[in-house]
Amino acid sequence: MKSLPAVLVREKNKLATPDPWIVLLDIELDATHKLYFCSNNQNVTWSGRVYTAFPFLLEPTEENSKGEIPSVSLKVANVTQVIHAYLEQLDGAVGATVTIRVVNAGYLSEDASELDMTFTVVSTSADAEWIVFTLGAPNPLRRRFPPFRFIAKHCHWEFKGHECGYSGAFADCDRSFENCEERSNTRRFGGYRGLSEKGWRVA
Repeated sequence: MKSLPAVLVREKNKLATPDPWIVLLDIELDATHKLYFCSNNQNVTWSGRVYTAFPFLLEPTEENSKGEIPSVSLKVANVTQVIHAYLEQLDGAVGATVTIRVVNAGYLSEDASELDMTFTVVSTSADAEWIVFTLGAPNPLRRRFPPFRFIAKHCHWEFKGHECGYSGAFADCDRSFENCEERSNTRRFGGYRGLSEKGWRVA
């Protein structure tokens, strides 16, 4: 497990400090609607991203003896109706991803990824004052399985992405081996040329 930077460990262990710990929220409603909020009286920039100061509350995790998966209640202010319109478009944003991260205001350049948790929105409710997201563990049934497909003549990589590495003049690619040959980039081809192209198997 990765350990926290030494400066954050020292801050955590202090009895008093002038630099507050700030909660950051990454709310990914879908691929195009992403909201970034912070529990602060002014905006915060962390890891190159601006988090807007916005009222929200996190309620403690409730535990019971029924074997149910613990959940967290996230209450976000709804007075301005900023988020409400998104929820109406996205059926309450059930299945959305919420990442809760804790950073220190005096050390925003430090990597605090050890202090983050990611949840899935399992239900949503709203009134004139609050939007309440019930957050639970990610649903394993929503994950792709098997995680990878092994195809002989189809490349997995995003064109001009890190794995592809192509930086030439071509503007697109259909991810076929033939296209990769045209671009003289077969060394980075992301398919599995040793597989037979007839039939298929899931393993």
